[in-house]
Amino acid sequence: MNEMVWMLIENHGAVLLVQRKDDMPPFAGEWALPGEAPAEGESASEALARIAAEDFGVELEGDELVETLKVPSGGVDHEIGIYRVGFEGNPRFRESGPYAEVGWAEPKELADLDIELPQVLRDFLVRLTGAA
Repeated sequence: MNEMVWMLIENHGAVLLVQRKDDMPPFAGEWALPGEAPAEGESASEALARIAAEDFGVELEGDELVETLKVPSGGVDHEIGIYRVGFEGNPRFRESGPYAEVGWAEPKELADLDIELPQVLRDFLVRLTGAA
């Protein structure tokens, strides 16, 4: 099982979603939360801080594990720790990073969005926020 860490970045009731580039497995071309597998010997907190700095130019002010999901992609099951994070600064999208697009979405809007988002993640976001 492949282990990953994803960040739950929230701003005024919306969550930051990212579309992974087509050549960036797992979840290539799909929308998800920002994150990846920690490097060897890297803790979840260290990985989250690195990803936040490299991909969004922000410094984290803490993280809290809120859920662990098992999500299949490309015939492989991934165990994904989802961490709610606090941050300093304004997240900035880098086109040279692993994401093709980024956007804010309110969980109550997820059912209406025409994006490829793993169902288990969509269900988690709706459940987390109580959106119907």
